[in-house]
Amino acid sequence: MINKEKLFTIAFAFVFLISFTSAESAASTQRVDGQLTLTETQITNESIQVDPSIYGDRIVWQDNRNGNFDIYMYNLSTSKETQITTNESIQWCPSIYGDRIVWTDMRNGNWDIADIYMYDLSTSKETQITTNKSDRAYPVIYRDKIVWGDSRNGNPDIYMYNLSTSKETRITTNGSDRAYPAIYGDRIVWLDNRNIYMYNLSTSKETRITTNESDRAYPAIYGDRIVWLDNRNIYMYDLSTSKETRITTNESVVEGPVIYGDRIVWTDSRNPYESNGTFDEIPATIPLDKYDIYMYDISTSTETQITTNAQPEMLAIYGDRIVWTDYRNGEQNPDIYMCTISEDGSEAGVSGEGSEAGQENEQNESLRTPGFEVIFGVAGLLAAFMYRRK
Repeated sequence: MINKEKLFTIAFAFVFLISFTSAESAASTQRVDGQLTLTETQITNESIQVDPSIYGDRIVWQDNRNGNFDIYMYNLSTSKETQITTNESIQWCPSIYGDRIVWTDMRNGNWDIADIYMYDLSTSKETQITTNKSDRAYPVIYRDKIVWGDSRNGNPDIYMYNLSTSKETRITTNGSDRAYPAIYGDRIVWLDNRNIYMYNLSTSKETRITTNESDRAYPAIYGDRIVWLDNRNIYMYDLSTSKETRITTNESVVEGPVIYGDRIVWTDSRNPYESNGTFDEIPATIPLDKYDIYMYDISTSTETQITTNAQPEMLAIYGDRIVWTDYRNGEQNPDIYMCTISEDGSEAGVSGEGSEAGQENEQNESLRTPGFEVIFGVAGLLAAFMYRRK
């Protein structure tokens, strides 16, 4: 039988082990602007992982560890990584909403033929969404609607598939080139030649959002707000006020805006490498342009620098979490990183804006596990109890 001295030793060792393990796995944390705390976490650490998407506690990305790109998922609430696809062809460009993950899949042909597939986490079932022989790319999902770019008509068009009705719909019909679709609610936005357009599914009405003839890219939508890259700056259009706003004014290279709630996030090259005047100090595997992640809060009109030592691209945001592809560990070893934003007086986690996001947040709360503080407290009480019983 184990005596009390041994029980005390075991309990104390348990406390120490938890403390040591958490210290080893703790993410880096910094405070900015006296109001925000940024906690950065490395999600992946081997092979090539790129193009992340996030919903709630789940992050998905395309992963080359098996010699071809597969879709992987990491659950933040369980700290568990899952391989979603096992086919030996190429799967890429994933997007997630709720229990559903969609991606572009090459298993049925070469680069001229790609299909959209979906995996349902609740049923562990994979479904082929498109079947005709054409090239497709950039699928995104919102609730039961999947949209993507489709070249079956000789030029890229925007198509949609409704999972509830099993109906496919061609959204665009004229002969121009379209790309980068995004969806929120009943609104689909995309890049149409040089302008941003929107289609409202509830009214069957197409609207041209931008009018001047500059170069644009990467439209994104959340609620009534549409954001995009316009030449070298980020712009926003508010559908409720019909007002266009310039978000950035710095003349640096800017890429890939994304939006969630009041937060707009992008990559920005305004900060040069600190060097002695030569290129000797710049890692050979990192491009000469240094990029950082910046965030703009619409409600406070404040801009915040999110990263300082990253080399990011391909951003995604959900609530208080920003995820991206990061090349800081070498050009041949991109990883997925995450930054969690918490405001003073609030806990880090997924925030909800509006009734829909609030419901999603409530669902996510039910998935969370006890934190380190709770476990440490229980272990500490156990050790103290054993000591007193000694």
